[in-house]
Amino acid sequence: MNKFEWLHKIMKNRILMSVLGMIVGSIIYCFSIVFVLGLGKFYAGGLTGISQIIADIFSLPWLKSVCIGLFNVPLFILGWRGVSKRFAVLTLSSVLLQMLLIYLFDIAFAHGFNPFEVLTKGDTIVLSVLGGLLCGAGCGITLRSGSSTGGLDIVSQSFSLKTGIPFTVISGTVDTIIIVSGAIVGKSISVAVYTIIRLIIQVLTLDKIHTIYNFQKITIITTKKDELKSELLNDFKHGVTMYPAIGGYTGEQKWVFETIVMTYEVQDYYPIIKRIDPHAFVSYIAVKGVLGNYKKNAIS
Repeated sequence: MNKFEWLHKIMKNRILMSVLGMIVGSIIYCFSIVFVLGLGKFYAGGLTGISQIIADIFSLPWLKSVCIGLFNVPLFILGWRGVSKRFAVLTLSSVLLQMLLIYLFDIAFAHGFNPFEVLTKGDTIVLSVLGGLLCGAGCGITLRSGSSTGGLDIVSQSFSLKTGIPFTVISGTVDTIIIVSGAIVGKSISVAVYTIIRLIIQVLTLDKIHTIYNFQKITIITTKKDELKSELLNDFKHGVTMYPAIGGYTGEQKWVFETIVMTYEVQDYYPIIKRIDPHAFVSYIAVKGVLGNYKKNAIS
């Protein structure tokens, strides 16, 4: 076995990569919540931000982890029914991991540990930019794996799948409302302004990473018309458009297949295409949007 073949097999295992993505994303997200947002006294978005507000009102830092867990119980049911069972299970795992990590990180923070304190030296702008990058990366990696960081991400993902409105638009709107509420509770407009800067950077980072539900157009040029048509229509829920073509160099009769899929589905199409026609020419490009009768599938 090639020394890198084991790594290639791991990367092709969607379940394993999803779990790894969920773990890495959750760690980055929790780290940024406690050590960056906590240092700058910023509020996070979603239910984490609401939990922060409640913990601040009662001056009980540990209450943040408890609220995160309690608030996610009804939303877990929504994720199970409105997105997919796989999404719900991974999200539940992420939330449980977050509760543990935030509790442990809060203890470390309370005892004076913060790797960013010397780096930022109280620079609020640096903290807001760094917080936006890390929160966006953590949340984006988790979502890209087919999971979420829980909370209102579940609502946003479910609503996005049903309406086609980008996840970042829904999530950003909800987070803005929470940030304004946090500013009122904290009686600090400056914190709200810096938090909005952090939110803008987070949304931009998230939008670049969270691409699994973006559209891709796959174009296939093949001579195996009937075999490929039968396989694609049997294995996938998306339709296929076919039209004849002539090879410019060979003059051979060929067929062009076109289909619109989700980004995460592209990797499922390619092995089937190559198995049926090893000489098929395959290309895929990003598609900005789709109108008409199109089934948007959640990762199952």
